[in-house]
Amino acid sequence: MKIIYGLIYQMDKTMQFLYLFYVSAIIVLIVLHHFLKKHIRLWAGLCCVPLLFFGLFLLKEGYRGDAELTIMRYVAFGIVSLLIALWGLAMLLKRSFKAYTIILSVTTVIILFLSILSIWAVWLRPNVTNYSHYGWTESFEGAIDTMEKYYVLNEWKDIDYDKIRNELIPKVKDAEKRGDELDYIIALYELKYEFGDGHVTVRGNSGKRDAAMERYAGNDYGFSLFRTEEGQIIAICVDKEADCYKKGIHNGTVITKWNGVPVNQAADKVKCLDRNYSFQTKENIYIAQPIFLAGQGGNRLSVGYINDMGHEETAMLDGRGEYIDRRTEVLRTLFGDNVILGDNYSTRMLDENVGYLRVNEEEYSTDPMFVARSAISGFSQEMYDDLDSRLSEMRKNGMDRIIIDVRNNDGGNGFESRTIASLFTANPLSYNLAIYKDGDYKVLIRARHENRAKYNDIPIVVLVNGQTCSAGEEIVHYLKGSPNVTVIGNTGTWGNAQGTGGSVVLSDSKYELRFPITPTVDDSNLPIVDTKGNRVSRLKLDHQITYTKEEAIEFFEHPNDDMVLDEAIEYIKQQ
Repeated sequence: MKIIYGLIYQMDKTMQFLYLFYVSAIIVLIVLHHFLKKHIRLWAGLCCVPLLFFGLFLLKEGYRGDAELTIMRYVAFGIVSLLIALWGLAMLLKRSFKAYTIILSVTTVIILFLSILSIWAVWLRPNVTNYSHYGWTESFEGAIDTMEKYYVLNEWKDIDYDKIRNELIPKVKDAEKRGDELDYIIALYELKYEFGDGHVTVRGNSGKRDAAMERYAGNDYGFSLFRTEEGQIIAICVDKEADCYKKGIHNGTVITKWNGVPVNQAADKVKCLDRNYSFQTKENIYIAQPIFLAGQGGNRLSVGYINDMGHEETAMLDGRGEYIDRRTEVLRTLFGDNVILGDNYSTRMLDENVGYLRVNEEEYSTDPMFVARSAISGFSQEMYDDLDSRLSEMRKNGMDRIIIDVRNNDGGNGFESRTIASLFTANPLSYNLAIYKDGDYKVLIRARHENRAKYNDIPIVVLVNGQTCSAGEEIVHYLKGSPNVTVIGNTGTWGNAQGTGGSVVLSDSKYELRFPITPTVDDSNLPIVDTKGNRVSRLKLDHQITYTKEEAIEFFEHPNDDMVLDEAIEYIKQQ
């Protein structure tokens, strides 16, 4: 019952009201039947009230522009409304009141229970606020209000909603006045960015969102930027046919000023907005900001740089089209999109001693029974036995150390993170089912899985990057701190692990803002993984791969070489 209470508690008020209304309606009608036995037609008429209510409810609360979402969320109540009306008809036909009441009650409980499960487990949107009937500005304001009410990390991150309103609402008003949908979308991504949470996402028309991100990316001047380990910002991915190259900006050229502003100062002001990549932690934002700065500058840009003679020069550069493609290619190289290989949960030997486990996402199986069974227990014996069998075979073949690669991990089921970690660490693994209530995180169910840690006697490298997220970060969370584990990456992890489920449907259901509502907490009832208001990572790298100017040039000139994995192999061989 605690679980059911927690699931309903975290739903939106509309859904809570509907569950209460229909259960109460049946109870009230049962009681009224006792008093209206001689007025059965009147009682049967009252049985039609829930159906009438449901029709009026849909007219007012249905999702404008999205019939599918309306049906998905409310079909169970429509079915129950119809069953109640048929219950009244059965009594007019002089059927057994007791039998039909039992049938109705049991069927209603089953339907509503399945509704709760499907909305949580299938549709993944238990808490939805409907602003589809409002304009851009009103729905945007409503989204901020909803986040202030339901977002699970408001106090933890100390979100400044007044600042958000003051900065972003005028932008939306202006976009709505001009009918500029792309600027409206950019404002939505700016809203997302304010939370420093990769689980806050913008959904909707993908073509329009692509166009908005192209506009935000800015102009291409023939090169991108990267910050070296010494703190210099250098040119990378320079187009040799571009005007910048002819004026002396080559791969590795140190950039000093951007439109007259010191380049580091200019980079620090940039928001890293992208449709495919998220930047939440202070450390990852610091790495990404120069890459995003390289498109900001208008149609004509003044660039200060150190020429081949060691002297500072200034070049005037014209924009030469959209920067988005060059920026995307740089980000793809940074995160190894072209070179990270291996099917999900694949294993292999990298050489005679180093084993390799690749985890793309925590989705070992999509079988509903597997997911339900494992989610309840917080652990999967089936998955454990499979991985153990393969790891044991590799150990027989000479494996005495292993790299667990969770770069670009998309997340998934938390029980899978615990199952993986239980193979490699002797630390007890906590599983806490909680809700956020009255300004605190309250645990409904607290469980600890005592693992068998068959491989905690060998060196382990956990390989991460800035797109290692959610359940993937939980693997890092559980393993970090074990004496045999080293966390390595050229960027840190996302910095977010709270459960999703919140949603705001905006004007005409064209766009949607989703956000976390279910807390994932440790034994101290504090959120795991997620950064606080300062955005400083709580999963610090044990060894960060950084780049000198020469190393950065080589890294970006060879996007099809997995230099990050190569360095991880070199590192673990020294252990």
